[in-house]
Order: sequence, then C-alpha cells, then structure tokens
Amino acid sequence: MICTIHQPNYLPYLGFFEKASRSNIFILYDSTQFKKNDWQNRNKVCTKNGWQWISVPILHDFGQKILETKIDPQKKGLKSNWQTIRTLYGKAPYFKKYGERFEEIYKRDYEYIADLNCDLIYLIADILGIKTKFVRNTSLSPITSASTQALVDLCKIVDADTYISGAEGRNYIEKEKFDAEKIKIIFQKYSHPEYKQFNTDNFISYMSTIDLLFNHGEESLRILCSNQDY
Repeated sequence: MICTIHQPNYLPYLGFFEKASRSNIFILYDSTQFKKNDWQNRNKVCTKNGWQWISVPILHDFGQKILETKIDPQKKGLKSNWQTIRTLYGKAPYFKKYGERFEEIYKRDYEYIADLNCDLIYLIADILGIKTKFVRNTSLSPITSASTQALVDLCKIVDADTYISGAEGRNYIEKEKFDAEKIKIIFQKYSHPEYKQFNTDNFISYMSTIDLLFNHGEESLRILCSNQDY
C-alpha cells in the first residue's frame, strides 16, 4: 500500500497530482496548522504577461488548523477567483469542456477553505483520470502526534508500507521513525514538464494544474507524469 500525505492546497501544482498518481491512497492532512501566505489559499495562474497569484481571502487566526480556517464572506473571493479563471482561460482549448464543472464548485457557498480545496482536488483528479483514493485525515482514526510521528501514524492507520514524500521532506523527516515501523520512504524528484500554453510563447512552469488541464485536456496526465524517474 503506497500512501501520500499532504495539506489540501488550493488548486495544486502538477507535482501534487504526480504523487497522487503513484499512490494507492492520498491523505489530505487538514488537521495540521494553516500557513499564511503559503499554498492553502493561493496558487499561480498563467497570463500573457507572465504569472499572477489567484487567492481566496480568509479569516486568519494564528495557530488555527486548516480545517478551522474560514473563507472571508465579505470579500466575495470565490466569485472573483472564478471571474479571473474565466478571463484568463476562457479561450484556452479545453476551457469549454471542463469550465462548467469548475464553475459549479465556485458557485457553492463554502464556509471553510479546506472544503473548497478538497472539492477542487477531487475534481481535478477525476478529470485527470487518477484513480487514487483521497481521504481527509479527520475522517480517519484520530491522532495526537505531530511532525514525522504524525506521518508515520497516518501511514499505519491505512496499512501503508510505502510513503511518498515531497523532495523537501529530506530536510525534516526523521527517517528512523519510518524505519522502525518498516515503512519505506520514497522522496519525489519532480521534473517539471514543458507544454504549450495558449496565451504565451515563453513557457511558465509551476502553475496550478488547471493551466495544464485547460491547455491539454485528456493528454494532461500523460504530460504531468512524463520525464519522472525515482
């Protein structure tokens, strides 16, 4: 059983879904601390003049968990975000094919950022054709541990014998705790592919996965997973 664990980011980049495609189960770690100015409420989209942030305004209290973080209802962020997506990608080759499914989500009345992010992740994974099982850690048996031990405990709950970590995990994961439970660690070495972006001649990497989807449709998963060797 191969497991990946990651915070439920907003419109994640390609590497997020590459890890998912290699896993049997993907745990969306929504009980960990929300990081302001990180990826839980913003990501990058491509424009003809480069890239720009697309952000969901939230009500932030220091120390709150991702699942406790509320979307600011006064700023009408979801409507604004959808207008930005439609403006930037409305003429992309596959916007008509997938746009309505995203619009349906952006028209819903979300209170918490985690719920929005998870629904968008489920949708993107479905469009990509990823069959991995996604679960939120708060739907599993509760854990009280933190840091590396929390990752180990979550892997044990789902009977995983292999854990795929992001490349940065080498800097903080205490590998001996995985070794003690006989759980193998694989560190992702994501090589970002290049692909044609309809609105620019100069390729811009590390955009939200919606950039790839709206540009390449059914070919997106193949492109996303190309050139990977680890």
